[in-house]
Amino acid sequence: MKAEQVLNALKTALGENFRNPELRPRPVGVAKKWTVEEIWAEVPREAIPQAVATLKSLGPLHISIISGHDAGEHIELLYHLAVGFGTEGGEVMVTLRTHVPKNDPTVPSICGILPGAETTEREKIEFLGVDFVGIPRRDHVFLPDDLPVHPWRRDEPEVEKFLHRMVEWEKGHEGKESAGS
Repeated sequence: MKAEQVLNALKTALGENFRNPELRPRPVGVAKKWTVEEIWAEVPREAIPQAVATLKSLGPLHISIISGHDAGEHIELLYHLAVGFGTEGGEVMVTLRTHVPKNDPTVPSICGILPGAETTEREKIEFLGVDFVGIPRRDHVFLPDDLPVHPWRRDEPEVEKFLHRMVEWEKGHEGKESAGS
């Protein structure tokens, strides 16, 4: 599969919801002998499921991860996907960027399209406080379910207190792990 084919399929399916597309060349291989083209584009949060469904219609689709960060007034999510995953014709890497406003941190879940997205969506619930509408499970993967903070949020008022408690806990437990061994 060629990056241009994927790009055209997304443009056709999403129209105005497919914004600022770029084909970014990236050298690969031990001696950087080959160049692959990756697709980067912005998609509004409500169009993410349509974009993912379009990519899945092109061949085997793999989600690497949804990365995310607090970008000030909004949370930025980056969906890193491989179209044509494991096929002889090769795969095309696609990164879809969406912005989620902090005053309404919701985005549709893509688990109904790609069940493998569940863990990475649950991680963003824990760390950034993003609500994935339609996700099958909401329990935490890495942090205690009752933890009242979202550690990757810059505006989280309780993070400093949480970090202070963690440092104090560590100080109180130094050397105790190795004492019993």
